[in-house]
Amino acid sequence: MSSNFDCLGLGSLDRDGLNTLLNRILPSAELIGEVDGVTVRRWTDPSGVRLVLTLRGGKVLDLLPSLAGVPGANLTELRRVNDDMVVANVVDDDGEQTTMLATAAEQLRLLGTGGPALAGRASMVALGVQVGVHADEETFAASDDSLLSPRDDDGEPPAHYVENGWSWPPRMSAESFISYGTFDHENGEPVARLNGIVLAAGRRRVEATGGEFSVARVRSVGFEVDVCLPGDLPTPEPGNVVGGLVYLIADLPFVAPPSPKRRWWSR
Repeated sequence: MSSNFDCLGLGSLDRDGLNTLLNRILPSAELIGEVDGVTVRRWTDPSGVRLVLTLRGGKVLDLLPSLAGVPGANLTELRRVNDDMVVANVVDDDGEQTTMLATAAEQLRLLGTGGPALAGRASMVALGVQVGVHADEETFAASDDSLLSPRDDDGEPPAHYVENGWSWPPRMSAESFISYGTFDHENGEPVARLNGIVLAAGRRRVEATGGEFSVARVRSVGFEVDVCLPGDLPTPEPGNVVGGLVYLIADLPFVAPPSPKRRWWSR
């Protein structure tokens, strides 16, 4: 399984390397909001790789890797549920719900718990920590990656599968999505099983570190998402299917507008 940093071409950084990078980028990091003495800043590499930093008194409290993406999800009933994620409904252009997701968010620290639900259009990023790339829908459907549960012993199908003419073992479609964090708001994590069809893809190089990774624009059930893959995987092509375990991150521009810029950093 790859790490979140691997999926963005940052996997080569050790602790010292990361600290060196942070010291270099902090002075130019964009301020995206402040609340209760906590400041949230965002640095974006020319490759699109982002590091979102939460600080108090100039000290980094936490760090979220992300990617500058293109809006592709209409979210409603969005609310923060724990220290790691928000949950929201995904709706189509007619306002009909298509799915529900739990995701980390660049603006998470600017949201209080128990506040009013929000709505808006978000950019979604999926870090492909355990993802396979398949040539097409048919290839995906025949692979173990499409199985709803890991292959163990297929055994005999239950009677209701036979009665309804359902296939056995059960499989997921090429455009399907299960967001595990939606089942446990208190302790859940923004991890999901995501399958989708590649619309466009390309390879990128992180200017700050030299690391490489791939980004695929993927259509899943109800939304489009930028799936980031480690550099040791082949870059997908349009029409391919990607499927597997991902870590979800959202950019929620409707949460808080940028605060006025001011000098804040000194050595």
